[in-house]
Amino acid sequence: MTTVATLARRATAGPAQGFAVWSAAWLSGSAGTDELLTSLAEWAPVQSVVDGDLPGLLAEIRALAPHTVRLLLPAPGDARGLPADTDLEDAAMARGESVVFDAAHTSIALVPTPEAGDVMRWQAFAHEPALTDPDQLPLGAAEQQLRGAVREAPSALAGLPPAPDAGDDPRRLVMELTRFLGAHRLPRSASERAHRVLDSAGMVEAILLVAGAQAPYSGLTLASAQGGDETYRDLWRTVRAARVAAVNAVCREELR
Repeated sequence: MTTVATLARRATAGPAQGFAVWSAAWLSGSAGTDELLTSLAEWAPVQSVVDGDLPGLLAEIRALAPHTVRLLLPAPGDARGLPADTDLEDAAMARGESVVFDAAHTSIALVPTPEAGDVMRWQAFAHEPALTDPDQLPLGAAEQQLRGAVREAPSALAGLPPAPDAGDDPRRLVMELTRFLGAHRLPRSASERAHRVLDSAGMVEAILLVAGAQAPYSGLTLASAQGGDETYRDLWRTVRAARVAAVNAVCREELR
């Protein structure tokens, strides 16, 4: 059965987003360690670290004194911000998300991987010299692009019958998934525009995820829905760019 929880595991609103915004607030002193840990628990109640532990990882990030915290949402054909032919690139591309901490000469990138038993495992990658920060889409431009996506995305559901195992009307599933994706908290510094952009991105993404899940019963394939078809590909690109713009704007505001 297609459920909100199942679809949410494929969403770009993942643990890297939570780690990015709340670690920026933690580094700036506007949020405590308990708030950071509470935010991560929204994705998994237990956090583990490859070859280490979470307190040690946080101490390493604090000692790095990063001037930038940013979210990356790589996808096939779009690996901007990742060093080519590295374990980091492989891990981030496989997961589709990473949070990067940039200092003067070094970057630390974290890639999350869900594991059985409600555990989120984080793998840390140190890179010297510091990674290059790709050109950032201004938040206003991201909001403008999303307006077009909001108009186009509903056509992805037009005429789709409920899948035999969906257990619900696709439009109802979109509404539930949109609420789920929008439930993740942001630090108090987050602007109204950042909230709007993330809410709109979540709505478009919910439509695309549900349409992709329904697609096999409508003569399409999931690969076509999420990658092969030009319209879907453009909408996914818009969603990723908007989410990155909003999250990174919150991080910049915290560290300013």
